[in-house]
Amino acid sequence: MKTNAIETYWQENNRYEYEILNDLKIKIEVTKNDYNIPLRNLFTMAARRNPKRSFLFVSKVLGKHIPINPHTGLLANLLLANRYMEEFYHIHHKEVTKKLIRGFVEEENCQQVYKEKIKTPNRLPEPTLFIGFAETATGIGQGVFSAFTGEGYYTHTTREIVLDCDFNVEFEEEHSHAKDHNCYGLNQDLLASDMPIVFIDDELTTGKTILNIIQALHGKYPRKRYAVLSILDWRGSEDRAKFQRIEKELDISIKVISLVSGSFQISGSIPMAPTEHNQEVAVCREEYPSAVEYMMLDDYFDEPLQHILMDENQNKKIVNCLKETGRFGISCDDQNQIDRKIKEIGALLQTKRTSEKTLCLGTEELIYLPMLIAAHMGDGVKYHATTRSPIHPVDKEEYGARNGFVFKSPGELGATNYIYNIPRDYYDDLFLILEREASPEQLESILDMLKTLGIPKIFIVFCLSQEKEGFTGSYKKEDVIFLLKDVSQFIEETDTEDKEEAIQGGTHYSEMLPVEYNPTESYIRLFHESLEESAQKIAVAVAVVSEKIIKNRGKNIVLVSLARAGTPIGILVKRYLEEKYHMKVPHYSVSIIRGKGIDENAIAYILQHHPGKDLQFVDGWTGKGAITEVLMESCKNMNQRWGTHLSSDLAVLADPGHCSATFGTREDFLIASACLNSTVSGLISRTVHREDLIGPKDFHGVKFYKELQGADVSNLFVDRIAAEFSKVEEEVKTTLQHHEGIANKITWQGLEDIRRIQKDFAIEDINLIKPGIGETTRVLLRRVPWKILVRDYDNPNLRHILLLAKDRNVEVEVYPQMTYGCCGLIKPFHL
Repeated sequence: MKTNAIETYWQENNRYEYEILNDLKIKIEVTKNDYNIPLRNLFTMAARRNPKRSFLFVSKVLGKHIPINPHTGLLANLLLANRYMEEFYHIHHKEVTKKLIRGFVEEENCQQVYKEKIKTPNRLPEPTLFIGFAETATGIGQGVFSAFTGEGYYTHTTREIVLDCDFNVEFEEEHSHAKDHNCYGLNQDLLASDMPIVFIDDELTTGKTILNIIQALHGKYPRKRYAVLSILDWRGSEDRAKFQRIEKELDISIKVISLVSGSFQISGSIPMAPTEHNQEVAVCREEYPSAVEYMMLDDYFDEPLQHILMDENQNKKIVNCLKETGRFGISCDDQNQIDRKIKEIGALLQTKRTSEKTLCLGTEELIYLPMLIAAHMGDGVKYHATTRSPIHPVDKEEYGARNGFVFKSPGELGATNYIYNIPRDYYDDLFLILEREASPEQLESILDMLKTLGIPKIFIVFCLSQEKEGFTGSYKKEDVIFLLKDVSQFIEETDTEDKEEAIQGGTHYSEMLPVEYNPTESYIRLFHESLEESAQKIAVAVAVVSEKIIKNRGKNIVLVSLARAGTPIGILVKRYLEEKYHMKVPHYSVSIIRGKGIDENAIAYILQHHPGKDLQFVDGWTGKGAITEVLMESCKNMNQRWGTHLSSDLAVLADPGHCSATFGTREDFLIASACLNSTVSGLISRTVHREDLIGPKDFHGVKFYKELQGADVSNLFVDRIAAEFSKVEEEVKTTLQHHEGIANKITWQGLEDIRRIQKDFAIEDINLIKPGIGETTRVLLRRVPWKILVRDYDNPNLRHILLLAKDRNVEVEVYPQMTYGCCGLIKPFHL
């Protein structure tokens, strides 16, 4: 009976014949198919460009060469796991088996059946070690492993060469296009036990690969029982006899379990001339203007494993590796955590989908995790993966590779890769999922190819970013990462008088740096005294604003402090959240500049590395609200251009100007970190933005004052405040209750006072008025002050202000009509 373009079979004797390509044919006789799964649900055929083996069983369940419903692939894994329990332990659940088979064969039911079954995994009767085979069976290996609970362990072989693993088992796959296998996820304790080892592959043709690894292991780590799980088992009589012979020689049992078994005969051949170009690309029109977006998923995975890998050119490189792949070993408990994380990732990527037809692509050995992600991305998602397997692409119905594309792998090895069966102008969006971040040069080949396929939106999704040496100033890397460019070698400070003249003459303040003011010994003493006096008050304010952040924004946040006054406050909020809620909150410090806006490159970096998280901006205190307005305008512009939903909510320690709705206090008091410049802010300067120093893709600039390390109190300040957190719990509760009864809205009350001062003192430029103790301190430290206004001369919070004013011979005048404790007036240059 003729059933399709390349298959003819006779139902009565389970014989099938496939006309693969030209005169290449294969005859198959099925001898065992206990689940009665139609072969058309399991595979089709293709011609392979490999002199050792000219054909390929192209799986319809692996998610490798052919796009599949991801739930179909996941159900195939559960079927094989179910078969293992039946054959190895004689544990049968007939109703469960029927439901699994029906869900697998009837695609419309596969999602529901998978979701039901995965909730009740099989409990392993004994400790068991599972090993999947690279490249194609890494997905099915981990998928089978996901079906178990108990004392189970999983790893898979890999083509990667890892130089710093203490333990490795090496062997060859004889008919493969890429022969060498390495296995790094094993250890002495696992192998020294007598637990059964279960090898998982997609297909057995001769079984030589299995016997190779059994013999490699058994000499050093003997045991009695092995099992082999495979979708298909095509071993001939001689190959089966060899298994029996090895069993007898080693006094072991090797139980081979498959969904379908039988034998085949191949006849004919095809030319082995290599394909030099992408057949679709060779006739394509022009490159499609696909939009490309990059995403990082570090927040959803465990801390990466770092290993030294060797590429095809014998170059060594330290790279981040996902623990969750199982390549370095995982347990059943680990796998349960993985499934939870992947569900969150799938939900995140689903929000990025633009329409109904989505393709999710895994890469090489990274098969299972992307397949599971695809399963959680909603309806209409197809899944498959790139491969090293060279196939002859032919546009023929039911043929295993209707089209094919060749490109250089974006991974560390840089090997030749292929992708098959992507129709042009079909998918609305594509998600390419890679284990680790790749450089633009590494991505160029695959991106150039993908852009010819007529897919409007392409997402490049990195499970791990490649760890870079983050700039932290003098802080610990656990506290903050500055998204700033170090321009120390290229910029010198400008004398205060010259700087003031330049600013008032039209030069933007961000294009120059002030000379760092060197406080007197008595002023340094005041810093330490004020720190001791205000440590508890600051700790309360930090705790209060942190609690408000959690209440208003939840825990799925990234802290983004505004350098540099906001940096120590951001660190303190991060530490409080970690101490109180055991939260590991990312914290970055970025530049924001009046008249230029926030550093959009830095914000884009954060959004890319923390997709799905909300950004919470943090600063030290408010003045007249200029930075608040800049932040509002910046977020509005980015949201309009990028389609994001950034909140401009600015959490501050102190808000005397009533410019923030999220504050710790509205008292204008001495915050010790305002007393000093770089030496309490990680030894960094104010941020810089000058066209000759900062390129269009650069972060804003900063100077690092390494020479001031001896005077640095940055860590002393945050450590001292953080030490008070455990002592202020009751006061924090009381303060929060009090704040519930007061208005938290932004009223800009302080700005009204500033306008009154501007009128009373005939000041043309409102930016020459710096309200609040923090800003007044900075006027005295790095500007040319004209006079200082104080609401109350006897205010104890003003001691350092009065001391600085005396040191610099600046007039102090009482001005009671303001909400601030004091106000600094910068000298207009014409005076």
